[in-house]
Amino acid sequence: MKIAILSGSVRDDRHTHSVALHLAQRFNQQPNVEATVIDLKEEKLPPLTNTLHDDSPENVKKVGKILDEADGIIFTSPEYNGSFSSALKNAIDFYPKGTYQRKPVGVASVSAGALGGIRAAQSMQLQVLALMAYPIYRMFTVPNVQDKFSKDGTLLDAKFEGSVDVFIEEYLWFAEAIVSKK
Repeated sequence: MKIAILSGSVRDDRHTHSVALHLAQRFNQQPNVEATVIDLKEEKLPPLTNTLHDDSPENVKKVGKILDEADGIIFTSPEYNGSFSSALKNAIDFYPKGTYQRKPVGVASVSAGALGGIRAAQSMQLQVLALMAYPIYRMFTVPNVQDKFSKDGTLLDAKFEGSVDVFIEEYLWFAEAIVSKK
């Protein structure tokens, strides 16, 4: 199973990317799973002026190919003003609904505060429904992210490992159920 993880923060001092890296590492430890992180900061997608087409920049085509080939997708984002990042929304909008349709999509949100970006996670789940994809019911919210993960994706808080385990297990159960029906 191929999983694409969209790392949805492009800020210089970001924490979302560390969560995306950790999730990819953990997914890649599972049998028959290949997780790829799409770093929106690195990809530098332009502001959306037109959806994917033959004349799109190569980086837009590259990201689209990864998403098209993925069996499942995970959106990761910090909470910005009660929603998910504009960089993630911009990236999502480049691609047609067929890129996402009938795929299992998980959401992971982060915040420096105690609520873990719950409003961003809820907003992402609504976005998943609009894409005609299947949102996993379990959202992965990371409160006080700066205390949970190092910049390279290393888990710093051993007590939080159970939350990671549950999300990975539930996502794979959900994704395998959907992918096996295709």
